[in-house]
Amino acid sequence: MLTVGNVIRGVAVDLDYQGQGVVRHDNYVIFVKGLIDGEEAEIKITKLNKNFGQGVVLKLTKKSKHRINHKDEVLGSCDMIHVDPIKQLEWQVRITEETMKKIGKIDFKIEHILSNNITSNYRNKNVFHVMDEPFLKLGLYDLSGRNLIPVDSFVLADEKTNEVLKYISDNSVLIDPNKLKHIAFRTNMKKEILITLIATEDHFLGKGELLTKLKKIPNVVGITLNIKDNPKSILGKVSKVLFGENLITEPIGSMEMLVSDRSFFQVNLPVIQMAYQMIKEKIEDNQYIIDAYSGNGSIGFYLSDIASKVVMVESNIESVEMARLIKDKYNLEKVEVIDAKAEEIIKLLDADVLIVDPPRNGLMPEFIETVLTKSFKQIFYLSCDAKTLARDLAELTKAFDIEDIIPIKMFYHTSELETLVILKKK
Repeated sequence: MLTVGNVIRGVAVDLDYQGQGVVRHDNYVIFVKGLIDGEEAEIKITKLNKNFGQGVVLKLTKKSKHRINHKDEVLGSCDMIHVDPIKQLEWQVRITEETMKKIGKIDFKIEHILSNNITSNYRNKNVFHVMDEPFLKLGLYDLSGRNLIPVDSFVLADEKTNEVLKYISDNSVLIDPNKLKHIAFRTNMKKEILITLIATEDHFLGKGELLTKLKKIPNVVGITLNIKDNPKSILGKVSKVLFGENLITEPIGSMEMLVSDRSFFQVNLPVIQMAYQMIKEKIEDNQYIIDAYSGNGSIGFYLSDIASKVVMVESNIESVEMARLIKDKYNLEKVEVIDAKAEEIIKLLDADVLIVDPPRNGLMPEFIETVLTKSFKQIFYLSCDAKTLARDLAELTKAFDIEDIIPIKMFYHTSELETLVILKKK
C-alpha cells in the first residue's frame, strides 16, 4: 500500500491536461510534474487522495527524445519547458480535442494550431515577487508553488524586462520585504517599459533609492506605486505615479492601444494579432459587432475599419477608461464603449457578430441563455481555459454549429491552453 514518502519506480504513459506525467502504479494514478510520457523514473510520493496521488522525480532512469534541459525548468511558470516545442504543439492539439469530447461531448477533428514559433522572450507583461531578504532580489515560484527562486533573467520575458531584471539584481538596494511585495513590468515593441512597485504601504525602506536607480534606465516611460490591499490578488485598486506617466502604448493594426499598469492587455501581441486577423477575414464587411469582455478594446478596434458599428462591453473601469481614450484619440464615431457586466447588458443588445473573450471561468449561464435567443449570425469565442470553453460550447451548440476550433500557442513552455472557436448560426 502506498504512503506519502514511498519511493517507487514508474513509467509515464501520458501527459495530462496540466502537462504532468501520468504514472499508473497498481491501478492507481500518480501525477508527476516534469515527467514526459515514455520516461521512467524513481518517484517520491508527496500526496495521496482517494483516486490519485502526486509525486516528484528523484532520479530519471530513462529519458524521452523530446526532453530539453533548461535552467528555468525549476520554475512553475515554465512547467513544460522540458518538452521540445513540436511535442508541445502536438500535446495542445490532443488535449484540446480530448477536452472538447470529454466535457462538451463535441467530437471535432482539429486540423491546425496557430503559432508564430517564437518560443522565448515573448511576454510583454511580467510580475516578480520580492524575496524575503534585506537587499532587493526578485524571484519566481518553483514547481511546487511554495518556494521562491531568485532570478536575474527569465526565458519567457522580453529583452527589455530581462535588462531591467539584471540591473535590479546588480544594484543592491536595501528594502523592507514586508512592505515591498512585487514588481511588475509592462513593455512594448519599442522596448519601452512601465514599472510598477507593489507595496502594502505608501512609504517603505528603499523607495527613494530604488526610484532614483530605476529612473536611470533608458526608455522607462513611467514608474508607479500600487498599494496592495488584498493578499489574494497581486494588484490593488489604487496606483500612484512616481515618475513619468502610468501609460504605455502598443500598436494594434493601424492604431496604438493605451495600457496602464492595471488595465488588461494581451501579453503576446504578435500571436494574438494573428488570431485577430483570422477573425477579421471571417467577418463580412459592414457588420454590427459586439465585443464582450473587451478589455482595452483591442479586438473591437482591430475590427472597427470593416464594421458598421462596434459595441465594446467591459466591467473593469481601468480598461473602460483606456478604451474611451483610444476611441477619442482616433475619433471613432462608430465605436461605443459600455461600462457594464456583459451578462446584464447583453439582454439589451443584438448584432450580427458576437465576440467573447471571457476570463478563465468562462461565460456566465445567464449570458449564454440570452445569446441563444438573439440573432447573432456568428460567434467568435477566444478562451484561456479549455474546460470552461468545452462546457460553454455544449450549450452554445444548441443554436450554433462549430465551424472551426483553433488552438493558439500563445505561451510556449507553459501548460496554458488558448483557443479560438468560430461558430455559425444553425
